Amino acid sequence: MTKDMKPAQAISTQLKEADILHSLASAIAVVSSGNELVYCNDTFIHWFDVPRELFIGHSVSDLIDSVRSRFLPPEAAHECLRGDGDSVATREFTVRHGDHALSLRQDSSAWRDSSGRMLGHIFAFHDITREKAIDRMKTEFISVASHELRTPMTSIKGSIDLVLSGFAGQIGTETQELLEIAHKSCDRLIRLINDILDLAKIEAGQIKLTKVKLDLRDPVERSIRGVKSYGDQVGVKIVMVAPDDLPDIEVDKDRIEQVVTNLLSNAIKFSPEGGLIQVRLTVEDGSIYCRVVDQGCGIAEQDVDKVFGKFQQVGDSPRKGGTGLGLAIAQALVQEHGGKIWVESKLDEGSQFVFRLPLPEAH
Repeated sequence: MTKDMKPAQAISTQLKEADILHSLASAIAVVSSGNELVYCNDTFIHWFDVPRELFIGHSVSDLIDSVRSRFLPPEAAHECLRGDGDSVATREFTVRHGDHALSLRQDSSAWRDSSGRMLGHIFAFHDITREKAIDRMKTEFISVASHELRTPMTSIKGSIDLVLSGFAGQIGTETQELLEIAHKSCDRLIRLINDILDLAKIEAGQIKLTKVKLDLRDPVERSIRGVKSYGDQVGVKIVMVAPDDLPDIEVDKDRIEQVVTNLLSNAIKFSPEGGLIQVRLTVEDGSIYCRVVDQGCGIAEQDVDKVFGKFQQVGDSPRKGGTGLGLAIAQALVQEHGGKIWVESKLDEGSQFVFRLPLPEAH
């Protein structure tokens, strides 16, 4: 160390980048454009039990063949060192390590030289086993708590129904009004519990679809009937526009009805009194498109990306309320069907929520 050199500077001159990478708790691998493994750190070797000297300079396919049996399922190994051009990609894997399993999150990015020339891809694997375990515990707690809440809420609602129907004798006007308020509150709580249960199932990957072939107009019409009373209360009309020759599609009818109901409830919430909501069904490019178009306040550009987030309340609704889960659940259910959902909107010009579902290949 020279006389004028500070201790930190002296240490930094002795450190090599490779030493730092080998000390990382995350596994690092670098793959060239020719699909050869050019670097891996000690953590990568430890997690995947890969002898560095046997694989540096060899093709990635050789490495994958060697570690394939460690992946759950084994087919996932083919994705572990696959780059996506210039895009930054994130994937999750489960691998066997000793007598237990590791949950790994992989982040990949392009590897370039100082001139910007593409050299390959860099992969970083992070151990998220603990985070996954905490998520599972949270999901299980939410599921159990929601089930335990739903049972007494159903009993309370049933008892109120009986009293309102006169089963327990005549009641006064003031008592009836109070019971009707309690009845509406029960309905709201049950909807909240059901939404939380659905969200817990989605996050746990436990949503199971029972697909049948049907005319999409059927679940849409049932959704419209289901929210009609809500629309009538606030003076909002709902109409469906669909061609007579709409082809059949294979979907879970109850889940698609849930998607459309959530979209319609959201549209009513943001519609002005006397407004019109249209549900338009069309066939385009091998898919059926469903568009829920309202005349509401619209969504600001900076808020468009937030609408499908959990517990999000975006926009100035004339009818406040809701859990902020309906659109998140709708998005997850559409994606489970292999479809896509998005929103097109401008502030003060209404909104158009669109989802598309693929038609059977035979069509």
